[in-house]
Amino acid sequence: MSEVFLSRRAGAPLLEHLIARGHTPRLVEDDGRFGKGLESHADLRLCAVDGKAVFFEGEPLPRYPENAAFCAVVLDGFLIHRLDITAPGLRERCRELGLRELHVRQGYTKCSCVLVDGRSLITSDPGIYAVLSKVPELRVLKIRERAVRLPGFDTGFIGGASGRVGDEVVFNGDLTSHPDFGSICDFIVSRGLRVQFFPDYELTDIGSIIEIRRDSV
Repeated sequence: MSEVFLSRRAGAPLLEHLIARGHTPRLVEDDGRFGKGLESHADLRLCAVDGKAVFFEGEPLPRYPENAAFCAVVLDGFLIHRLDITAPGLRERCRELGLRELHVRQGYTKCSCVLVDGRSLITSDPGIYAVLSKVPELRVLKIRERAVRLPGFDTGFIGGASGRVGDEVVFNGDLTSHPDFGSICDFIVSRGLRVQFFPDYELTDIGSIIEIRRDSV
């Protein structure tokens, strides 16, 4: 099926589900250079561009916004990020593909967005929503901010607790605790996809769940 990059701290039920569905988890190990509490976050280390992995190169800095140079959202035809910090190699690859650039103030862009399909996403970030809701080609669901567990921080991001894998949007933990649970599920299902979550543990930001085609890694 595919390779799925995610933190070594991902919940066991999530990993078991991915394996049962035929995917191969690729666990991201700790690298303290990306910052305390973010050591194994996949969305700081690679970005999926046109279904392929573009990996971080260079010397990371353990502070924001420099550690978010790869934490971009790439949709069909769009690169969405705080463009003044985007890694040059990632930005150049997106330009080669002719992607339209959309600038947002939130450097942890991928962490802040649940990617549903190539033109649809979910976010609680008001700045991201303000920019993307003005783009006719995109469908954006704005949800309320709600504390997502992120060890070492007061809160995490729902995008960092999720990922699109195959025909599912998968969440690392119990999505039912979110006050917009129904709206989130309805939006995903309206795009012809399934919702998968795990009620046995708290919804936790692990730095996103990133699917890469097996032949492109």
